[in-house]
This record gives sequence, structure tokens and C-alpha cells, in this order.
Amino acid sequence: MGTDNNKEVAMIRRIAGNFTRHPFQVNQLMEADAEIIPYHGEYLVLKTDGVHEEIKTKLYEDPALIGWMAVTAPVSDIAAVGAVPEGILLSLQLPQNENEDWLAKFQEGINHACRHYNIYVLGGDTNFSDSVSISATVVGHIKSGRPLLRTGMKPGDCLYATSLLGAGNAFAYSRFFNQALEIGFRPAARLVESKVIRRYATSCIDTSDGLFPALAVLSEVNIVGFDLQTPLIKLLSEEAISVHRHAELPEWMLLAGPHGEYELLFTVAGEKQQDFEIECKSEGWNPVYLGKVVDTPHIDFLSGPMKVRCHPSGVANLFYESNGDIFAYLESLMQQHKNWVVEFNQAP
Repeated sequence: MGTDNNKEVAMIRRIAGNFTRHPFQVNQLMEADAEIIPYHGEYLVLKTDGVHEEIKTKLYEDPALIGWMAVTAPVSDIAAVGAVPEGILLSLQLPQNENEDWLAKFQEGINHACRHYNIYVLGGDTNFSDSVSISATVVGHIKSGRPLLRTGMKPGDCLYATSLLGAGNAFAYSRFFNQALEIGFRPAARLVESKVIRRYATSCIDTSDGLFPALAVLSEVNIVGFDLQTPLIKLLSEEAISVHRHAELPEWMLLAGPHGEYELLFTVAGEKQQDFEIECKSEGWNPVYLGKVVDTPHIDFLSGPMKVRCHPSGVANLFYESNGDIFAYLESLMQQHKNWVVEFNQAP
């Protein structure tokens, strides 16, 4: 499989691929959700993320949600490598005369998230701009054991998620296409679950961009594919089920991205599956089984009555091929579904 199959991966490699990297850095480009450096017998873990497009497109308008997501997004990546966050640095661009009520709610969103994750705002940078733009850098550590990477899975490994999926896309659909649908959205980074996952997983990524984009990245960096043995309808969260029923959207569209739900998607070797599930249950949570890793780069899944096989990057690329136009993107999703229906009906 060529390195340019996934358009997002290709873009990141084109922009960041020639930067000088730390000689002892554990992960290469695209190999982990955060950056990992050995440090005095431990690992220093860093992640920067931003809430830009979400504000620009008005996907996020509630200042409390903006503050919550500014912290949660990078902390979720810290969880995906099995690290513990220590604190956060904020880079804020805000209008100089921002409404005091807006600012208070935004600050409370950040403080609420920091209390939830037991971290602190360490400092950062504040500038004035005509529009709001937020970036955050989380500093974390791994005191013992190995970090989790996106690489390392093998054919036969079991594929799991920390919980049901689709809430992020359901929320985006309600915001852009039908605001009469009341879909809540306040995801939490899976730091607690990560403590168990890191003892068993062969690879891990978060689903901040949705299920199919995450699978596309995992496929590309591991040169594998996936057989999603659980029908997609059984993977959908309550929010996604609601949109599926009211908008009559096919199940797979609610997992297509690019706005995900910040769960962890990870693999466990088959011989450790039973022990892993037993330990999860003892810790009070049940992972969601999706299927198996396969040695051929494709994705098989069941959406409604259809058995579909597609290229791992096929669904993920639709958003980029729409040039970020959310309405053109929905049309592309609908057209892809029609194509699959035709193929399914013509199959012998």
C-alpha cells in the first residue's frame, strides 16, 4: 500500500515530514497520538491540539464547551499513549473586548475539565485577535512500563473501543443540518481505562476524527486491514442511534468522521483477550468488541443489510475530497452509499 493513500496522512507528512526530530524520540511521525521522549528512566509525553475549525464553523458556540474541549482534546491523546497528564499550557487568541459572560463560561469550561482530569493550567500565551482561537499543550509522563503506539498490531489481534461510537458525528449533524435534534456532546478523555489498556494493547489511537479515519491511519502505519465483525448498528451510541432513526442516515455515515467522540480504539492479542476482558470487568467497564485485524489492507463491515468491503482510506478521504465543505461532504457520503447499494444489489 502506498504512503499517500490517506490524504490527511499525506498532508501531515508533506508539512512536517522534513522537520528535525529528537534523536531519542520513541515515535516517528504518525506513529503515536502524542510525542514521547525518554527522560531520566521515565518518558516525557507532550501533545498540542487546537480548537480552531470547530469555532470557525460554529460547530462549537457554547463557551463552556469550547473550554472543555480545549483541554479534553489533547488529554485524550495523552490517554491514547498510556500516559498521565500533569498540566496544560494554553495559547489563547481572543477579541480584546470579549463579552465578560462569554469569558466567564469559557474559563469555567477549562477549570471544569482540569478538575475532572486532576491537572492544572501551568501558563501559556494570550494574544488579541478579531476571532477566537484556542490551542493547548498537555505535559504528561509515563513512570513505568512502555508507551502505547499506533504501530504494533498484527493480523489476528482483537479490535476494541472503550465505549460506543458516533456521538461526535451525531452532534455535528444536529448542529449543521437539523438543530431540532437535541444531541448533547461533552466527551471525556479515557484516562482511567487507559491504565488497563496499556497493560494489554498492541496499539492504540483515539477517535477524535471518527472511527473510519482512525482505522485508516492504523491501516496505513501497520499495513493491515480490519474485519468489523460486530454490525455497525451495535456500535452506535445513544446519540448516534437517535440521528440514525430521525434522519434515516445509514449507520456507517455516523462513524465516517471527521468529528469523533474521543474514545480509544485499540488492539489486543488474541491470547490475551480473555484476561483483558476479565480485568476490564473487575475495573467496572466493558470494552466494545469491533472485530479482528486482517493481513490485507481493506475494511469489511455490516451496515444495515449490506456487507461492504472498502479501501481503508476510502471513507476517511471523502471529507478532504470535499475541501472541507460540510454540505458537499454529506453529498459525497450519500453518493458513496448509493454506489454501495448498487453493488450490493448486483452481487450474485
